[in-house]
Amino acid sequence: MNKNNEFTLMSISPIDGRYSHQIDQEIKKINSEYGLIKYRVHVEVCWFIFLLSLDPIKKKFGINKNEKAYLTKISKNFNLKDALEIKEIEKKINHDVKSVEYFLKSKFNKHKTLKNKKELIHFCATSEDINNISYALMYSDSRKILLKKLNEVLGILKKHEKKYANTPMLSRTHGQKASPTTFGKELKVFSSRLKKQSLFMEKRSVYAKMNGAVGNFNAHHVVLPEIKWDIETKKFLSNLGLVQNTHTTQIENHDWLSEALNDICMISNILLDFSKDIWIYIMLDYIKQKKIKSEVGSSTMPHKVNPIDFENAEGNLEITVALSQSISKKLMVSRLQRDLTDSTVLRNLGVIYSHFYLSLTSLIKGMNKIELNIKKIDSDLNESWEVLAEPIQTVMRYYNVDNSYDILKEKTRGKNISHDSIIEIINECDLDNKIKNKLLNLKPKEYIGLAKKLAMKNN
Repeated sequence: MNKNNEFTLMSISPIDGRYSHQIDQEIKKINSEYGLIKYRVHVEVCWFIFLLSLDPIKKKFGINKNEKAYLTKISKNFNLKDALEIKEIEKKINHDVKSVEYFLKSKFNKHKTLKNKKELIHFCATSEDINNISYALMYSDSRKILLKKLNEVLGILKKHEKKYANTPMLSRTHGQKASPTTFGKELKVFSSRLKKQSLFMEKRSVYAKMNGAVGNFNAHHVVLPEIKWDIETKKFLSNLGLVQNTHTTQIENHDWLSEALNDICMISNILLDFSKDIWIYIMLDYIKQKKIKSEVGSSTMPHKVNPIDFENAEGNLEITVALSQSISKKLMVSRLQRDLTDSTVLRNLGVIYSHFYLSLTSLIKGMNKIELNIKKIDSDLNESWEVLAEPIQTVMRYYNVDNSYDILKEKTRGKNISHDSIIEIINECDLDNKIKNKLLNLKPKEYIGLAKKLAMKNN
């Protein structure tokens, strides 16, 4: 058996098993154990280079172009072999971040000048200093991938909403027949919501800290009090594209990350709403799915074309929401200045990003296969003359006809009304003939208000 296939079949998580090939490989590289180690190495290298640029450290140790190039190469060319070496060190010392330090020291020992500066690796830093920055960078890089995929969903939505902007459709409130709309306008509701939330996600600042054991720069201030550590670490974090969290304990308090997970949760809930609506439209036969010749719908009913893409999306979105809510809540709570309960939780961030990515992939696949069943949609509209009770009673109200609502309620509530019945109701109304004629010319298919305009309107 192929080793990769064996791994896939023996994986407990479907992320690494069944769905492995559907997930962007960069998400795996970023959020795996390998990814975490790689980011830790990168942060340690960046911190070392930054330190040696500061007076008086620069004056005492300095750093030249050759040394910078060597260090940059360690970070840039970090590979699986390096990660395995670090894991072997961890087996001996039972500390994941310290293993990175020892790995880097071994690399420094191979350089004729850097070997004399190796004690400045991990200088004044705690494990949390390195970890919180690593996770912040991991989120930033994952966000780019997720937003790109989300924009694909939005692109397809926009294509459909413009195509069907003027396609009348019977709407439903409480599951019952309601005033007509257009399919394009209903899609516009979702794209508008998604666009708003995606902008929140995109613009969310990513925070980090580099301030030592309890957040006060204690060791920094003892060894080098002349350095304005709060200002300099702010510069360091800014160079990495991060915003400094000034007031922390030993841990970065994760408030921003909880908010970022809530962004994903909000978007996922909107997409859940969308997936369920599309599922219902398919059930109502308003939407047809393009058949893929090689696919099987049911193991026993050959006629079926099941809405599996939207169901898969729904399932993955439910998991995304559940994990996002749970982890978001947990990350904001830590005993006194530090406990380790966030460590295991943080390692599951990639699981959230993966399920979210899977749901977007399923939605893209499903949305590219749908087309409207205009014949069925028109048929339902033409058999639903009772929906005109709303405009009739509204016109009657305007012209001060007593008990307008109650009159229409008596004649239409809970009834299937024919065109002839509507004509009869209108003719019985105490209205001017000119107004009556206006109502008599009204059809369910035409009773869509500004739906077309709203569907075509930019957010």
